[in-house]
Amino acid sequence: MTMLEVGDLAADFGPMPGFQGVSLSVEAGECLAVLGPSGVGKTTLLRAIAGFAPIRHGRVAIKGHDVTALPPERRDAVYLHQTPLLFPHLSVFENVAFPLRLRRVAEPAVRDRVRETMALLAVDELGQRNPLTLSGGQRHRVALARAMVARPAMLLLDEPLASLDPARKAEARASIASAQAGSGAGLLLVTHDMEDAGALASRVAVMLGGSMVQVAPPCELFRHPASAEVARFLGFPNELPGEVRSGCFQSPCGAFATALPDGPAIALLPAEGLVADPEALVSGVVTGITWRPAGPLIHLRVSACDLVLAGSPTAVPPLGSEVRVRVDPVRLNVYQAERR
Repeated sequence: MTMLEVGDLAADFGPMPGFQGVSLSVEAGECLAVLGPSGVGKTTLLRAIAGFAPIRHGRVAIKGHDVTALPPERRDAVYLHQTPLLFPHLSVFENVAFPLRLRRVAEPAVRDRVRETMALLAVDELGQRNPLTLSGGQRHRVALARAMVARPAMLLLDEPLASLDPARKAEARASIASAQAGSGAGLLLVTHDMEDAGALASRVAVMLGGSMVQVAPPCELFRHPASAEVARFLGFPNELPGEVRSGCFQSPCGAFATALPDGPAIALLPAEGLVADPEALVSGVVTGITWRPAGPLIHLRVSACDLVLAGSPTAVPPLGSEVRVRVDPVRLNVYQAERR
């Protein structure tokens, strides 16, 4: 079943123009993640779908019912802000039970559904605790349990993991994934973290300049961005200027087949798309090293290009040394050069 359909939606940021022409759908049990820079309208999109932000035009349907004109409480969707807000005067159990009590659900059903939902999110042992005594990860899971206990058709999560450290993020990701699998709800997740999107979503939408510019499975999006603009947003650090001639892209790092028409072009590739190879014909000079948990990034000057190579933590070349490199053509994405 299609849980959410959004058609040609547009909304403003107060007096400023916001996003426009946004269309998307989410199936039952599916997670669609929306990536985009700060200020592009991701939160406003969630709030518009939930009924908390006015729209300029467009349509929102949940489970096939047009809810565009309905108030938030009648939309069968729950919007969860990035900062979990729990009632400090209520126990964890009563926090989770709160939406059911508002709906005047019978007490035996309240107890059963609260316990079931808390167990799903591994917070069932925290029922009598005060929310002020919980860790950040525990608060996120309790807030998610409260959002899910009423069994909404759609969960709208706004940067749910933004304030967590890496260890807590992994814990929260697992909780969200298991909870959604157990409920069958649709999930629309707004995030700026590409790892969160890749770990949780079956499809990822990129929002730039107030519009959806690409929607694809993570494996496709992160390998083949639809444009140079998307590739730059995704953090592809390597740009090779060049020219297409007779189906071949000529660049400082070699020639590569392409279906683009003749003319100026540019290729982008991730750091992993540049490979150290002592037999390669292209060489660069090491200009810097950036350390990260996954291993070092080696900054190189190749011809007139500043490139980045994903290096090995056990063999880091010294500054000023020469490194021979080649391009992995599978990771290369060639685009027509932007008009100036």
